[in-house]
Amino acid sequence: MTRKRPSFLTAVGAGLVALLTLVPTAASGQGQQKLGGSWLGVESDGGHRWTCIQTPLDSAARHSALQVKFTVYSPLMAGLIGSTGADSFSDFVGEARMIDRITAQFTMVGYALKRSQLALSPELKLIFVGFGTWEFRDSEHAVLHYWVNIYPAAADADGDGMPDPDSTPVYRFPITDTSVRVPILP
Repeated sequence: MTRKRPSFLTAVGAGLVALLTLVPTAASGQGQQKLGGSWLGVESDGGHRWTCIQTPLDSAARHSALQVKFTVYSPLMAGLIGSTGADSFSDFVGEARMIDRITAQFTMVGYALKRSQLALSPELKLIFVGFGTWEFRDSEHAVLHYWVNIYPAAADADGDGMPDPDSTPVYRFPITDTSVRVPILP
């Protein structure tokens, strides 16, 4: 003869599991945030503005590729670019990875360039490496806290696009940006 477990105990056990699963999410107000979509850098303590595309690299959207384009240069950035004879930025590219439910860590790299008048390659003047955190306030808003290290083009002696490991930045500064996800409008 097989004994059946009382349905009351089964119901209590299932309820307890559900409660324990929901408590961390309810207490924080946010579930697991996901990387992806198009974002606008709308406010910066540096005075610049940018657009960003996050392309998820895994099915859980916890790891993504980044492509950032500056649309407005801050006075600091414009001065650094101009001081070397450069006249523009390349797009910045990088990756981000979620390190907890609401925070991603990221690194990106871009270049200050002197564009040629002819069909020649632009001249690389500076290497910019940004790294820091992307903290979701909710699924549509985020605050970024990061550092930018700036290296001369000669810091990439091996030609891999990144400053060599023994390179020292010529300039380093912190930035805080606020960003919003581009909404789908009706």
